[in-house]
Amino acid sequence: MNSNGMWLSLSGAAEYLDVSTDTLGRRATEWQNEPVVGKVRWKYLKLGDNTRMDRRYYAPDLDALLVTA
Repeated sequence: MNSNGMWLSLSGAAEYLDVSTDTLGRRATEWQNEPVVGKVRWKYLKLGDNTRMDRRYYAPDLDALLVTA
């Protein structure tokens, strides 16, 4: 996981789940306060000084997908 612990890049999230970035994209949904069953929520975030503002995927949602798979 990244240094912030709760958020991963698209490639990091896909690698974590061992799926393609396209597959993860089909499972992604824009941030909502409540989890969405079978989906990974994302937000546009900048995680550090040397990173760009980009979609970041919520790690607990990734873990929930692993449990239900």
